[in-house]
Amino acid sequence: MPHEDHEKNRQAWNEIVEIHANHPFYRVKEFLGGETTLKAIELEELGDVSGKRLLHLMCRFGLDTLSWVREGALVTGIDISDRSIEYAEQMKKEAGLEAAFVRSDIMDLIGKIDQRFDIVFQSYGTHAWISDLDQWAAVVAHYLKPGGIFYIVDLHPFSTPIEDDSVAYFNPGPYRYTDAADYADKDYTIKSEMVEWQHTLSGIINALINAGLSLEMLNEFDKCCYPKEKDWFEKDGFYYPPGGPPNYPLMFSLKARLGG
Repeated sequence: MPHEDHEKNRQAWNEIVEIHANHPFYRVKEFLGGETTLKAIELEELGDVSGKRLLHLMCRFGLDTLSWVREGALVTGIDISDRSIEYAEQMKKEAGLEAAFVRSDIMDLIGKIDQRFDIVFQSYGTHAWISDLDQWAAVVAHYLKPGGIFYIVDLHPFSTPIEDDSVAYFNPGPYRYTDAADYADKDYTIKSEMVEWQHTLSGIINALINAGLSLEMLNEFDKCCYPKEKDWFEKDGFYYPPGGPPNYPLMFSLKARLGG
């Protein structure tokens, strides 16, 4: 059952949250020193968020969530991992910022928050953990105000089957992994089983359309939000394979409006 698989992922995220919080990839020290953890793509494409209510889905331990607070938004962060939410509350206190954090599986979120938002935001390494795109899109639509914006920037779903022979673009899975290397600390082997799903780009878009949203923007990028291998190099906050930008997309961004 999908929710049983989500529970396995919750345990995995609980296992590695402390590793991530102490790993230089996440730049916690820089964040607490006043820097943003948001990247240029989402800052430029989402634009001014001052005074807007923003719901951050799958927020991990809240660095991007709190960075949106620094941009002037009124923010609520959601994550399935209870340990991640504990760290988010700690980050909030240490940074002296105000935000609400709620521990919830995204599939069970409806009814746990009693408000609507101007923006629902989701980013970087998230859609592969969603077992049911229709339920996910229903959650997005439920929490948007009429005319509200959903924005996602994430790994391009086409990149995974190119880089991993065990994954097929049109086979949703689930795909189960044990003893996988952590994406931040590649020397750490994750003990918990992790479960991912493979979505097509059209599947993501159509789920949102079927939930009542209208697509306003779709962009694709030949750069990545993290180094997929140890030999990938960083430039301007993004990562590339040794030969430079590949001839296939590594990320995408999408903006859609409810009732547009």
